[in-house]
Amino acid sequence: MSLLEIRDLNVSFRTKASPTKVVSNLSLDIKESEVFGLVGESGCGKSLTALSIMGILPPNAYAEGLINFNGKDLLMLDRESLRRLRGREIAMIFQEPMTSLNPVLTIGYQISEVMTTHLGLSKKDAFDRAVDLLRDVKIPSPEIRVKEYPHQMSGGMRQRVMIAMAVACNPSLLIADEPTTALDVTIQSQILELLQKLREERKMSILLITHDLGIIAENAKKAAIMYAGRIVELAEAGELFNNPGHPYTMGLLDSLPKEKGKPLKPIPGTVPRPDKLPQGCKFSDRCRFVVPPCRTEEPELKEVDGRHPVRCIRAAEIKWPY
Repeated sequence: MSLLEIRDLNVSFRTKASPTKVVSNLSLDIKESEVFGLVGESGCGKSLTALSIMGILPPNAYAEGLINFNGKDLLMLDRESLRRLRGREIAMIFQEPMTSLNPVLTIGYQISEVMTTHLGLSKKDAFDRAVDLLRDVKIPSPEIRVKEYPHQMSGGMRQRVMIAMAVACNPSLLIADEPTTALDVTIQSQILELLQKLREERKMSILLITHDLGIIAENAKKAAIMYAGRIVELAEAGELFNNPGHPYTMGLLDSLPKEKGKPLKPIPGTVPRPDKLPQGCKFSDRCRFVVPPCRTEEPELKEVDGRHPVRCIRAAEIKWPY
């Protein structure tokens, strides 16, 4: 059963000329207790997709389509209904905790506020629960730390505080937007292990947003590869690694470190601006397998030879490893 169902989601920014679409016809499903990965470079529209689910898009942006969560179309809810939903049923861990935490309020106050607002707990009960949550996310001496301010903690500690705040009300869906950015490798591993542990204990689903396919391999059951606001490949995580069908996915795999001393193969160029997209396939200007038809017509996301859905006209021809 799907907890979250997204169909034909479009996100656009209002401009003086005409609206600029940054997410185009995105569809995906996240099942209960599932870890679903959303992968792509910066500028592909991953975070805007998450902000659409949360209902916190910038003022000059708007979303169209269907975002069905537990039988509710989130795009049809009013502001107050969304406010009650955020933090209680859907929570989000943002990329940079230092900019997400209020620097002039204690950690304990910020975690407690979530529970007094959504669960109706007294300030004392919420504060006691905040200490327990800090202990759950493996912060040492939580009775002391709960009275500290964000600047008194390391980056890894602040990220754990964000996780504690996000799971305080036992949400059904947790959106983790690049939760290990700017953390060293050891701390990254600890944070991801913590998320998996909390998911198992609380039976919640996780939308894991990242640019790193290595993180997906170890943590997600299913994943979508996103490029220029579009899903270009959708499959079980193991299938993406063993049998990728889109040249962009193959390029991401080539970018992963493999044998010691073997140079990486970066994808040439950068993700184009939403208002400067090439005609036809949006990856055509960076693709090593491009042919003339790629530059005239954008392919659909569809199954090829009974395989998982891929947005590429040459998916049946290109074999991995090439």
